[in-house]
Amino acid sequence: MSESQQVIKQEQTRFSSDSQLLSELGERLIATRHVALAELIKNAYDADATRCNIWLENDNSELIVKDDGHGMTESEFEDFWMTIATSNRDRNPESRRYGREVQGSKGVGRFAVRNLGLFLELRTVAYDEEADEYRRLVANFDWEEFESGTGLQEMEVRYRIEADATAEEEGTILQISDLQDEWTEDELEQVSNKVLDIVSAPYESAPSEIEGTGDNDPGFSVYFAPPGEGSPRTSVAQEIYDRYVAKVDISVDGNTLTYEYDYRDGDSRTYKYELDENHVGDIEGEIRFLPNRKGVLAGMETADGRKARSWLNDNGGVRIVDNNFRMPPYGDQGNDWLGLSQSQARRARNWESPITQALFPEGDREISESQAMLQLPRKSQVLGAVHVSSYRSEETASAIPKDRLMPAMDRQGFVENDGYEQLVDITRGSLEILGVVDRLEQQKQKKEKAKEKKDETTSTIDSTKEFVQESDDIGESTRQELLDQVEDIESQVEETHEAQKEAREAVESMNLLGVVSAFMSHETTLILDSAKDMLDRWKEVPPGERTEEFQDRIEHTEQAVEDFENHLRYSKMFLRQISEGDDTQFQPKPQVNDIIQNFQRYTDQRKIEVENAVPFELETPEVNVGLYTGVLINLYTNAIKAVVEDGIGDDGRRIRFEAENTSNWHKVRVIDNGVGISEEERTRIFEPMYSTTDVEGPTSVGTGLGLYIVQQVVERVDGEISLVDSPEEFETAFEVRLPR
Repeated sequence: MSESQQVIKQEQTRFSSDSQLLSELGERLIATRHVALAELIKNAYDADATRCNIWLENDNSELIVKDDGHGMTESEFEDFWMTIATSNRDRNPESRRYGREVQGSKGVGRFAVRNLGLFLELRTVAYDEEADEYRRLVANFDWEEFESGTGLQEMEVRYRIEADATAEEEGTILQISDLQDEWTEDELEQVSNKVLDIVSAPYESAPSEIEGTGDNDPGFSVYFAPPGEGSPRTSVAQEIYDRYVAKVDISVDGNTLTYEYDYRDGDSRTYKYELDENHVGDIEGEIRFLPNRKGVLAGMETADGRKARSWLNDNGGVRIVDNNFRMPPYGDQGNDWLGLSQSQARRARNWESPITQALFPEGDREISESQAMLQLPRKSQVLGAVHVSSYRSEETASAIPKDRLMPAMDRQGFVENDGYEQLVDITRGSLEILGVVDRLEQQKQKKEKAKEKKDETTSTIDSTKEFVQESDDIGESTRQELLDQVEDIESQVEETHEAQKEAREAVESMNLLGVVSAFMSHETTLILDSAKDMLDRWKEVPPGERTEEFQDRIEHTEQAVEDFENHLRYSKMFLRQISEGDDTQFQPKPQVNDIIQNFQRYTDQRKIEVENAVPFELETPEVNVGLYTGVLINLYTNAIKAVVEDGIGDDGRRIRFEAENTSNWHKVRVIDNGVGISEEERTRIFEPMYSTTDVEGPTSVGTGLGLYIVQQVVERVDGEISLVDSPEEFETAFEVRLPR
């Protein structure tokens, strides 16, 4: 500062806050009604309440939240309730009575109330040690008084202290009126389902209950009813949860990650992995696997198999429980935080979790196959939760470790930092390995069943021989004749076993390879025809006019080569699926999308509209992926041939894929509006060497083996194929049924 500058005044000032801050913070910290109620329930839990009641009164114009906790004294009301961004959790990390880990943070409970209604009457009864008596504090909040333009410190909240309280009244009542939204009993019911899902995982027998954390803690229950009414919610989920085929226990202690897999009717396996650095703290989790297999959900008392599977479609997934309360939206319907549906949709082939990649390298063919991701459990096939304790420091922002698992500001999920990414890797890894374990166990059980069946037959034959040899009622010549016959039967049984094995392998290989060969022939023909056509047109161009046209044809040729490479890549993948020969469950919609994409240039050129109407979440029974795909390819090329052969206008050619699951069958249909099939042809289309082909192009192989092969393949897995009635505006519908 130069000597010529004069200081007129030098003072100190302070930051001030507008009362509108409460509204702004409320909107940012509390996202929805159910999150607001969940925060108030957490406050009740922190107050050592054993129960919290929530209900509507006065024609649904008032929302009441009541708990039987230890309430607030006058000093606690002023120091904590009336203090924004209180550091109470840091000073008192455990509740005073039962030693519960405190859930509330930054004093957001009052913001939850502000977002529910404009007026609050707070009544809280607590024991005042100085006065040696129970006292009632009554405070009234009119949030409309907290309007912009008024300093927050200038706002006054009126309250009174009453001395006629009793120990039976201990606790807090929040009476919220001038509700921000209209409430009905049905809406409260809907909100309650979301709230209780936050309070605990949905698979527990009483999802509205939290078990006590210590020897003297009686636990905590939530009732969406006035005191003395209602009961803790029950759920069909517990019975479903107990029907698991396999489960995995997850634990992180220090830097050691442990997966323990327990197959209900099989082996147990344990895998350990050392984390380079722990960003998530200690973890405890349990996930149960309920594949869509025969008998898994049969014979339930609370629901039949279809209803149980429907419940899993709506509620399946892995939740995150943070300090005893579930953290939304993880595991919610439509939430794919582990990327299970995404991996299926894009037909991923590599493990996503670095943990799985480390434990099962790609070269370990006994465990990790190129198609192992097809074994990845679906969201609707798993049910469980991972318990964590996120970092919730009240320290300054600069002191908060950026790599620790911590909740987002609005209580909707976690900050997506290193801690969160590590949690995803750990949980996703557990499911990827579960897929491998399940595959190995299925292979083992199939071998054991085959051996058991063979041993039973051998035992029967041996006992028969023994009976014949030892029977006194059989003459010697007859005895020898019978023994010779039994030995012939024994030899035939052995030959039959071997023949069945060889036939199974031969039929599957030959039939499926026939489909693949036809497919590759189709595609090769398409590409070669396209190349020949381009060369012919190139020769017709005069030499002086070739430059631009020549370049254009080069580009077309390059596109054809690229298509050829894509088809080869697809065919190799297809052959690999067949050679592996393993049955698995999968979502058929991505498979159908892949089939459509591989013929897209051809269908686009002929303006064929192709619709994939297969539901995204639908799953097949256990079936070979190559078999399933090969059948659909054959039916699809037949449909393309039918719409092209009919000579339908460019705007009218349509093909549609449909699929559904019934109690006994998985049904998939390929439907077209082409030329149709006459009554005479309907009786012969599945005969070998019968062909209706009259079209040239990639679908014109015309051997007559297509539908015959498809029928043989489908029947080989105890399925059926037939022509069924087609929907309106369509002519032909082929339906394949596979047993569930």
